[in-house]
Amino acid sequence: MLILAGTASFAMAKDDKVKVYIEGKLLEYEGQQPVIRDGTTLVPFRATFEALGYKVEWNGADRKATGKRPGVEIELTLGSLTATVNGKAVKLSVPAQTIRSSTMIPLRFVSENSGYTVTPSKVSGTTIIQIGKGAPAGQPQGGGVERPEPYVVKGRVVNPQGEPIQGALITIDNQLLYNSNAQTKTDANGRYRIELTKMAATYMAYAEFSVMYEGTKHSVDLIPDDDSPFAGNEGAVRNFTVKLDSATGTGGSGEVLFYMMDLIHPLNPVAEPPNRDDVTLTLEPVGTMLDGTSGKKIVSKGSRSNNGYGVHNVPIGKYKVSAVYAPPGAEPQQMLIRVVNPGQDDPFHQSVVAGFQKVTDKIHKMELELKLDVVKPPAEDPNEWDWDAVYDINGNRIDQNEEWTW
Repeated sequence: MLILAGTASFAMAKDDKVKVYIEGKLLEYEGQQPVIRDGTTLVPFRATFEALGYKVEWNGADRKATGKRPGVEIELTLGSLTATVNGKAVKLSVPAQTIRSSTMIPLRFVSENSGYTVTPSKVSGTTIIQIGKGAPAGQPQGGGVERPEPYVVKGRVVNPQGEPIQGALITIDNQLLYNSNAQTKTDANGRYRIELTKMAATYMAYAEFSVMYEGTKHSVDLIPDDDSPFAGNEGAVRNFTVKLDSATGTGGSGEVLFYMMDLIHPLNPVAEPPNRDDVTLTLEPVGTMLDGTSGKKIVSKGSRSNNGYGVHNVPIGKYKVSAVYAPPGAEPQQMLIRVVNPGQDDPFHQSVVAGFQKVTDKIHKMELELKLDVVKPPAEDPNEWDWDAVYDINGNRIDQNEEWTW
């Protein structure tokens, strides 16, 4: 996983102190002590790596510091804004560097990539950083419990698979003052942090994420793990998840609506016309979906909604669509299908490949027309039909002289 080094939580004066606790135990450094540079806490390389359970290596020729433990290998190069985690390149906000002959590395970056959460606080001018166990090493962070800080709202944004979302727009709405919002975007680890003004106010947290798909920009609202308001002096942790569910109005999924073209049964004008409730659609993903996954095959009957009749909450993407008509007691019958194209009389096919049309940022739909694939056509001249006769669903005339058993 690519995990970007976060920044430490507090800027501090040059001679402020920093104390680091790992699982509640103070980590004592000899010689050079932790410092904060451009908002990032830097700590001595060897003592910190060893305290986190790593075997350490130093390559003087290449100026590289490496820590290895089961499942995780972290490599930092002095002066470089690029580190590696399990061989993957990661951008840093502050590089590893030498301070008074000691190799110093960014604490939050190393800790979070080691499966820990970082909780800073400040007491009497001293910055206290608590390192606690969170998610398994090498896995996406978010499983650890973060504690609220006064006048700070922070959290993380992930997709349905738990992977971090970079660039999500976070909006903190001041409920006291109209149109008074604070905004930021998440970093490569899906994290954000906003410092609030020190005033008596209540806030709400919102988030949205924009993504380009097939040349169209889609905006998706994100679902918070806690949507309750919070007081600024108490602070809050608000994590968000991308949930592609049009039923919630968040966007990211759409409606597959379909219409029946057979207003009368094509094989028997006195029989009931095909019922859309007896139709089953099959949607097979083609290519990559909006959420970056390969998608899943969907087999579903239609249902009613405010947007129309069809299959609802379908993740946005392209699909190969086919339909089967199977009324109770009858053999399933392949239907013909075409995409609704206003003003065009396009031919019907046994299947079509189609995507969604954007109606608004949060509403997307795919419209289809269906009709029975008639194997045995009706008489060319409607006058040749015996309107008093009775036909079965396949158009075969039923002999009414047969004795009925009631």
